[in-house]
Amino acid sequence: MIKNLKLASCLLFFAFCFGWQANGQTGKSSGKYANELVFKFIPQDDEFYASQGDNKAVLDRLYAAIEKYKDQIKAGQIPVLVEGYSASADTKEKNQQIAYRRAYRVKSVIINDKGLLENNFKTQNKTVAYRGDKDVVVVRLLLNPAVQNSDKNQAEEQAYEESEQQAQSESLSFEDDDVETESQGVTTMAIINNDIFRSKAGFQLSQFRFQKRGYYSYYSKRYINGVAFNDQNRGVFNYASIGALNDVARNGDAVDNNDYGLFSYGALGGAENIDMRAGSYAKGAKISASYTNRTYYARTMFTYSTGLMPNGWAFTGSLGARYSDEGNIEGTFYRNIAYSLAIEKQWDKGRHSLSFNTFGSPVERGQQASSYLETYNLLGNNLYNSNWGYQNGKKRNSRIVRAYDPTFILSHTWNINRDSRLITGLGYHYGRYGSTSLNWYNGSDPRPDYYRYLPSYYSSSSTAFTYYTDKWMSNDPSVTQINWDNLYMANHNSSLSGQPAAYNVEERRSDLYETTLNSTLKTRLAKNINFVGGVEFRSTISRQFKTLDDLLGGKYILDVDKFAEASVADYEDAKQSDLNNPNRKVYKGDTYGYSFDLDINSANAWFVNEHTSKKWDVFYGGKYTYTQFQRDGKMKNGHYPDNSLGKGEMHRFHDYSFKAGLTYKFNGRNFISAKISYSTEAPLPFNSYVSPRITDKTLALESGKLLTGDVSYIFSFPNLNGRISAYQTNFYDQTARVSYYHDVKRTFVNHMVTGMDKVSHGVELGLSWKATSALTFDFAGTVSEQYYNNNPMGTITYENGSSPDVSEKVYYKNYYVGGSPQFIGTLGARYFIKYWFLGLNVNGMDRNYIDISPLRRMASTYAGLNPNVPSDYQAYQILTSQEKLPGAVTLDASIGKILYLPKSHSMSFNLSVNNILNKKDIRTGGYEQGRVEVANPTKFNSKYFFMQGINCFFNVNYRF
Repeated sequence: MIKNLKLASCLLFFAFCFGWQANGQTGKSSGKYANELVFKFIPQDDEFYASQGDNKAVLDRLYAAIEKYKDQIKAGQIPVLVEGYSASADTKEKNQQIAYRRAYRVKSVIINDKGLLENNFKTQNKTVAYRGDKDVVVVRLLLNPAVQNSDKNQAEEQAYEESEQQAQSESLSFEDDDVETESQGVTTMAIINNDIFRSKAGFQLSQFRFQKRGYYSYYSKRYINGVAFNDQNRGVFNYASIGALNDVARNGDAVDNNDYGLFSYGALGGAENIDMRAGSYAKGAKISASYTNRTYYARTMFTYSTGLMPNGWAFTGSLGARYSDEGNIEGTFYRNIAYSLAIEKQWDKGRHSLSFNTFGSPVERGQQASSYLETYNLLGNNLYNSNWGYQNGKKRNSRIVRAYDPTFILSHTWNINRDSRLITGLGYHYGRYGSTSLNWYNGSDPRPDYYRYLPSYYSSSSTAFTYYTDKWMSNDPSVTQINWDNLYMANHNSSLSGQPAAYNVEERRSDLYETTLNSTLKTRLAKNINFVGGVEFRSTISRQFKTLDDLLGGKYILDVDKFAEASVADYEDAKQSDLNNPNRKVYKGDTYGYSFDLDINSANAWFVNEHTSKKWDVFYGGKYTYTQFQRDGKMKNGHYPDNSLGKGEMHRFHDYSFKAGLTYKFNGRNFISAKISYSTEAPLPFNSYVSPRITDKTLALESGKLLTGDVSYIFSFPNLNGRISAYQTNFYDQTARVSYYHDVKRTFVNHMVTGMDKVSHGVELGLSWKATSALTFDFAGTVSEQYYNNNPMGTITYENGSSPDVSEKVYYKNYYVGGSPQFIGTLGARYFIKYWFLGLNVNGMDRNYIDISPLRRMASTYAGLNPNVPSDYQAYQILTSQEKLPGAVTLDASIGKILYLPKSHSMSFNLSVNNILNKKDIRTGGYEQGRVEVANPTKFNSKYFFMQGINCFFNVNYRF
């Protein structure tokens, strides 16, 4: 396999030379400005302290000028130019974002205080110093008509950028459809950040299930109002908790690639802080309506904010809803409402701010299943969904998610002085997450695509093969979908004889009770030295259990293990889910099967120091984290009577992280940045127990290690800007667990893989070229590799206790890590004129591999094979080779229009169409089954997910 990336040096050299060539292409603007007023900001801070220091006097002078020209300003004859400047952050991306937020805040204050309209302003953001001052906002009144005309294209461009950001943010669903896939979600922070690669790749390439640098989602940290919200069990952020709340979840800060921020030490995959404080929103209301043919087809949202009022109070509320009786995937549906309320009070001239937020987004949705190529081809439908069937003539989905995560946040900001700020936040949320599934006992498998129901199972008999092929190709729902009526009939017959139901629907619950306290201090230690540090305390109870959701016409079921072997000693005890309640009859709503809590507590403290100079910026920092967790079982399982009930062993971990970085500034437009970090991380509780549902048993747990570094060249010129980065990340001593059905042992098994090493390295390139005043071209792409770098140890645990655990080496080395394309890019063109905005993107990907199964990489699996026998050797090759999914190219387009109306009202229309070529054969992911039959290597084929065909998102906004 290729392990070098020769493209890195070529691309880096090209971008470096291109950037220096463009360095001389600077331009000068001229014009007569009046009342040029400068507002000072704290370095790397976007808060506008209007009543502090010199800002109050400057604001008074500005308001006097506005009163003098107010009629001309409102008539559009004298625009107000607001320019945000930031040059104190260590990267151009950070400076661009800070400048944007500063200009926005100053403009909002002026609008609220003086009754001006949005279209009375022109806004510009600059990542350079203004007359030697790196942190200011400059406000001017444009008196010269020539200046107005020269700025017209720039104003339209600014409106385009805001419209595009809004359109992309509007189309985000904040869904969490399949946590198990570990697919990286798309976030609004990636949209508002001006890094070309992050914004374009993060949004445009999400349709390919692209994971930036191959990092799983738990390597990215998410905060709301400075409070951490990645759950401590799985390590991920629940995007469903802010579903349909796009309007109040679009603001915030983001740091990437293990950088640090004013709210966080940072993380390998970046960190984002969503600012939902009421005072962060300008006064006004917004209503939107959307149509799409994706997971849901209708969405509406309404948001109103008072803005920060003269008495220091601010209120913001938002309501949203999403709905479809059936989504684009047959048998799926979507029902969701959402709410958010924010209250903020500022006092002592803005030095103190106390904010309260509560929000939630309860949802119920039907899920899609992956399946075999055989079923897709038989039906001629790559979006086939085996999860549903007809019941009394109506479609019913067996896999339904019901989730609700009500959240409460109290946060306080103390601006101690111009150089220091302390932010403290307390957050609590209760996450209710349930997913239903069919279960059965003493009955045939009800899944329509079970391998024994497919033609390939009967390949040895031409008659049977033809019979089943014809039945599938007829697309008869009684064959291709779940036959609910048959399940009810089977349960009815069982009830007549007093027997337990053969079929039922269970709901697997994974609830979360979590409290978090974060406090962060930012201060300036000296003229060129900044300090950021913080502490975090978290307490979590993760409650795992299942309930009986539907008896499907039956009377009851027994709480026993259907996989328990009758030949096992003490069979009657071994089959019991709870020895304290043997052979218990279970009725609708009862908890059964398993029930346990994971009690998780952690604390960390961190700091970062930054030294700045004219040519060099240097930072370094460290972090210490303490983590402890234990399992608290609620049932005495028959297979593990001694270590299933009650509190188990307490697992404790002490982890450390160190990072450093430097930036060399050739001039105001060319930068070289380098970062390096080493850290240890406690294993996630979710991955730590061999069979968490029934036992406290673990293997020797240890913290994983991460070593990462990257080098970036960043350039910004009037018509060209971008970034090229080369990175390397090494993962050591990682832990993973996969579960599957073992045909020989006739039970579910848990396969723990420990001591696993992985490598991720590659090159990222993002470019934006402004060809004319109306036409811009963008490119974002990466060439990368993610692969396993050793042969870890695997341990198989049989849940029915039929055999002792088996530990054996898993031959993973040099296999690729599946789940995300490793060669991917997008090339786009954006055209804007007279507030019409058009976009076109060509996207391509390749080198996407399916996830591999550890059972297929164990020597014992092939113990009976003779490599000199052709059929044996062929079986070995089939089962051990890793499938690369076909590459793909798609085409997307978008169009939008902004209408500025009287009285500061506006409307915008946005239509985006993805996969215009309607390609339905693009496989976006897949995985090998754990089940293996060496004598018939194609018996248990891989399962796949396919991209949806042509799909659209149309959105209308009205602001008033």
